Amino acid sequence: MSPIPPVKWLFNRRRFVQLSLFASTLGLSLACSDNQAQSSPQKVLVIGAGIAGLAAARELQGQGFQVTVLEGRDRIGGRIHTSRTLGFPVDLGASWIHGITDNPIATLAKEWQIPILPTDFNNIILYNSQGNPISDRDFAVSYALYEQIRDRAASIAENSEQDLSIAAALQQVLAAQTLTPQQAQLIEWGLNSEFVTEFGADLESLSSWYADDDLEFDGGDYLFPQGYDQIITGLANNLEIQLQQKVTEILYSGSGVSVTTERETFTADAAIVTLPLGVLKSESIKFSPELPDNKQAAINRLSMGVLNKVVLKFPEQFWPQDYQVLGYLHENGPDFSEFLNWEFYSQEPALIALMGGSFAREIEQLSEEEIRSRVLRVLRRSYGDRIPEPESIIVTRWSQDPFAFGSYSHIAVGGDSGDRDLLAEPIGDRLFFAGEATSRDYPSTVHGAYLSGIREAKRLINR
Repeated sequence: MSPIPPVKWLFNRRRFVQLSLFASTLGLSLACSDNQAQSSPQKVLVIGAGIAGLAAARELQGQGFQVTVLEGRDRIGGRIHTSRTLGFPVDLGASWIHGITDNPIATLAKEWQIPILPTDFNNIILYNSQGNPISDRDFAVSYALYEQIRDRAASIAENSEQDLSIAAALQQVLAAQTLTPQQAQLIEWGLNSEFVTEFGADLESLSSWYADDDLEFDGGDYLFPQGYDQIITGLANNLEIQLQQKVTEILYSGSGVSVTTERETFTADAAIVTLPLGVLKSESIKFSPELPDNKQAAINRLSMGVLNKVVLKFPEQFWPQDYQVLGYLHENGPDFSEFLNWEFYSQEPALIALMGGSFAREIEQLSEEEIRSRVLRVLRRSYGDRIPEPESIIVTRWSQDPFAFGSYSHIAVGGDSGDRDLLAEPIGDRLFFAGEATSRDYPSTVHGAYLSGIREAKRLINR
């Protein structure tokens, strides 16, 4: 187990070919060992055209390697997905650059002159469960209490002899508190916003020791008003990318790899696997030989979170224009509680509801009409029954996406940050692994995925 880090979750947001055929065709031994290493590979397959795969392919191609990127979807980008079906761009997956100081994604945006805008999560209006705005005084008092409870829970977690879920640590504090209904609701809202939405996981799952064991760039959170896919398009320029090549099996040995898709088989000297953790956990792709036990165990221990969005385009704006975030307290359990005011960034009358964890998975089981009605019920409580119906709606269902099975990884109770290192370890010198889940320093982020792709490309080059 990795050393226990200081508890710092007090942050500010943020197959057709058979094995015998493969061996006979390539004349390969299936044992992977260091003494089988050949000359540096020249032909490389990158599995996945998300940002980790594109970064790896770009780095390798720049060093003279022959690179082919295989992507199962009919588009590039992976969990970065910009939709323009509403008449304006909106990101359905990753949205933010988290910290722009020295962040490689911010550097690319500047280099390619892609506009970005800051998000101030403190620029928020909160409504109580009756639909009325909460006064600044009431919010200040309740938020101070929230911070005290959070800090005490962090102290309990840090001094515990075993890893606790964040929920368990909090419960020890909350059991001794006497709260008004509004204070309890505001604390629940804060925990949902700061943890459940942030990690895409419930408090009962999140490890209090390791959930936030990472590094951060300074400089605030910035989004792309014209779409995150501008970064993806730039990275993909001049790369050989084959779409709709859904991988079914990866065969590897000390001399090379063979990757089979639903359409054909590709061979190469090496491969970089950038599959999301959710896909690895689903075991929908066969590895031959099977992955080493320690790597499979790390995959099993790491967890995949879900952050879903509901994008609503209205004929006109009826909510307060000057706030970037709209928050809503609820009396009876989870509901739509946090919206991004997209009109603030794009001058388009649209709201984006954000939801994580089990509530996000629950919403995926509802029809679009049921979701529309439920969202409107929340909004009408604050703005009246006469607000217009949305003209269009987009609902994401990331946990059901067969190319992702979730949004991004997190560490649950029973795991630790060393699992990310185990996932990142190459097998021999032919099979490499990248993606946000392999990034110990910057997990669950676009820049973490990007840097992991470059990391594995350099590891392959320097093997």
